[in-house]
Amino acid sequence: MTIKIFLLKPLERQIRVYASQFSFLKDHMIAVIIGATGLVGNTLLARIIESEQYSKVLVIGRSEPNLVEHQFGAEKVQFIDSQLDELHELTLADKVDHAFCCLGTTIKQAGSEEAFIQVDKLAVLAFAKLCQTQANPSLKFMVVTSLGADAKSSVFYNRIKGEVEQALKALSLPVMNIFQPSLLLGPRDNRRLLEDIGQTILGGLSFLFIGPLRQYQPIDAQMVAESMYQVALKPQVAPTTQIITNAMMHHCHYS
Repeated sequence: MTIKIFLLKPLERQIRVYASQFSFLKDHMIAVIIGATGLVGNTLLARIIESEQYSKVLVIGRSEPNLVEHQFGAEKVQFIDSQLDELHELTLADKVDHAFCCLGTTIKQAGSEEAFIQVDKLAVLAFAKLCQTQANPSLKFMVVTSLGADAKSSVFYNRIKGEVEQALKALSLPVMNIFQPSLLLGPRDNRRLLEDIGQTILGGLSFLFIGPLRQYQPIDAQMVAESMYQVALKPQVAPTTQIITNAMMHHCHYS
């Protein structure tokens, strides 16, 4: 009997440790996502609604996400119809635990640099401020920017991504995770010729991204979405701001 007790004690300790790692998670969390019709957002939304960790998912956008009626967890989704320039007029009735921002476009798709800024910077900030108004001390905010984001960059795209990161940090959200992917791989609803060509060429040459070039390796949108989901569920103590690089997502290393 003494031997049995001795053997069981380490196992009991392991169970307690394992359980404590997830004790911070609530049984019925509420998520809000914007950009759910995009490459990363659509995959992330499917991951969230199928998760038992979430009881409700608020989806903000100009058009409803394309959900299969019988999709498991689809009943959790509550669509909030809003133009991006109307975000400042919204209020969220439900207390949100996790906020996911997957907004992103191109200058060609937006039509001009000004229109690009409206989506990739101003709408992102408006969404963050909307979540901030709830004054939830444990809010976790996840946002996709880009590899090379730098507010001082001479490259317009990288500079705007860097500026939005700077502005988000100034909001002092309780917990913020910034995801910086390289070229996103995956099927798109609105075809982008140059990106399609880039996907074909760079996707097929991924094996060449070794050593210092590894950080630039194209990444599948599903991998970015999964990274956002996993980081949302990991314990983080406020105040925290973390950068999740392209390389970290490739290696599933988020700590």
